[in-house]
Amino acid sequence: MNEHTRESGDVRRPLLYAEGAEVVDADSIRESPGAVLIERGAGGDRVLAAGTPGEVKHHPGMEHSERLVLSDRVITPAFVNAHVHLDLTHLGPLPYASGGGFVGWADRVREGRAHDSETLAASVRDGIERSIRGGVACIGDIAGVGSLVPARTLAASGLCGVSFVEFFGVGLRQEAAINAMARTLAEGLGTIETEGVRLSVQPHAPYSAGVRLYRAARELVPANMPIATHLAETPEEAEFVRTGGGPSRAFLERMGVWDDSILDEVGRGLSPVAHLRDVLNAGRMLLAHVNIASDEDLERLSSSEASVVLCPRCHAYFWREREFGGHRYREMLERGITVALGTDSIINLPESESLRLSPLDEMRLLFTRDGVDARTLLAMATTYGCVAVGRSPDEGRLGPACRGVVALEGASLEDAVGRAGDVEWLTRPPACG
Repeated sequence: MNEHTRESGDVRRPLLYAEGAEVVDADSIRESPGAVLIERGAGGDRVLAAGTPGEVKHHPGMEHSERLVLSDRVITPAFVNAHVHLDLTHLGPLPYASGGGFVGWADRVREGRAHDSETLAASVRDGIERSIRGGVACIGDIAGVGSLVPARTLAASGLCGVSFVEFFGVGLRQEAAINAMARTLAEGLGTIETEGVRLSVQPHAPYSAGVRLYRAARELVPANMPIATHLAETPEEAEFVRTGGGPSRAFLERMGVWDDSILDEVGRGLSPVAHLRDVLNAGRMLLAHVNIASDEDLERLSSSEASVVLCPRCHAYFWREREFGGHRYREMLERGITVALGTDSIINLPESESLRLSPLDEMRLLFTRDGVDARTLLAMATTYGCVAVGRSPDEGRLGPACRGVVALEGASLEDAVGRAGDVEWLTRPPACG
């Protein structure tokens, strides 16, 4: 019989002692069995100790703690979802029809996304609730097109992370996009900045954002704060950057935003990574996907401050393996490139997995399909995620700065990652605002 019991101690101090089948974080702790001691306070919960039960029980606060035994659970830090589109949650899972290509799929999303503030905020709140259900404490959210509503909703939620407000602008339209970006940041920085949620921007992608827009983003956002983008995601993007043509150009023409000045920046035979090399070298960036990367691109990334966010189920959803072969994330890790995990949006999730937005499900895919070490996956979902969104990696470790502690179904980390079962919060979970 699985043991899952509580015993109340002296309530004068709101302390929780939790003992699990294993206690593990990405770097320094792996004990079986293991335990944590958590102090609960008005300013937030704090991990006082983590290690073996014997070590933790020596802490002076133990005698006044509530005791919780979880013999069938693994205790870890809560997760970081480093790339997600919370504003698209209302669309739900959508099948991908490859016949229309990525551009055809993007048309469907563009037509269905919310624009009014009430629907947009409700969609973000829904995504936040699904994230909390999946054990997520920190998020890198792509906050819609030029809107501060997702950022304000995230800031009220209790989650931490970054709200990356998205901007589009190519050719002659870049100047208007740069001015809009500056106005949005000026307005948002005065009203959204909290201890938990910070504001940044995302030029959408190289086929929809010109190089001047990227440079302006880097100038407007402090160098130690990441800006985000989708990069090297699709064959259409790579063709557009390399030749200035293909389906992405046809899309811009159809949308009435094409002008020949765009050819001043693309059509030079470069890869998407090489196309943005100057911006990559100017400060921290969060690069979503990077499905296409040559050896030279990996070298460029390793010499920059960029982090890559891999969304494995999204990669599978778009059949990227057929187009590019396997993602080079393991080589990136070997070269010292920070690779974090993201879910992307609910759109690319199987219906059966859409009740939550959790890196734990991304971990399971890489663990079962690619045989990736479970401890490496935990790092990608915690400390590496913190680095990607510009937070301290200590927030993803079992220590005083930890942003949350969860218990996963399983007898070991490997078992927990392989089954990706329900997640139980040991610290108080964020409350959706």
